[in-house]
Amino acid sequence: MNDFGQPTSITIPAKPEYVGIARLVIAAFAGLLGFDNEAVEDIKIAVSEVCTSAILQLHKEGRLENRSVEISAYVKNRDLVIDVGFATKEAASLEKTHTQLKERDLGMSVLTSIMDKVEIMKTRNNAVILRLSKRVPR
Repeated sequence: MNDFGQPTSITIPAKPEYVGIARLVIAAFAGLLGFDNEAVEDIKIAVSEVCTSAILQLHKEGRLENRSVEISAYVKNRDLVIDVGFATKEAASLEKTHTQLKERDLGMSVLTSIMDKVEIMKTRNNAVILRLSKRVPR
């Protein structure tokens, strides 16, 4: 396997029409790592779900102008790690994001069934990171 430790990143406007771009970038990255077509499709679904959740959370906070979602993919300890992050104005956004993922149609149960690990974290500067991990095939 090549060394893909340096992140491949994209920042998209917090608008639903840009989620497809993030899906394509992450799908290409996963393909380079040797994931089969079915796994790449699963990864695309997961990326769509977390990007959409991030955009919905930002939408609930108010205007979306000048708001963005940052997506990065990298390999760490033989896992593909995908971080979807967004800056939030609300102190309780971590809990709201978790609740929102559970309530959505695909929700947390589907994410955990297609990805090996799903984490929701808050950074020191009140940003939220939705982290997806999946073991890279040998």
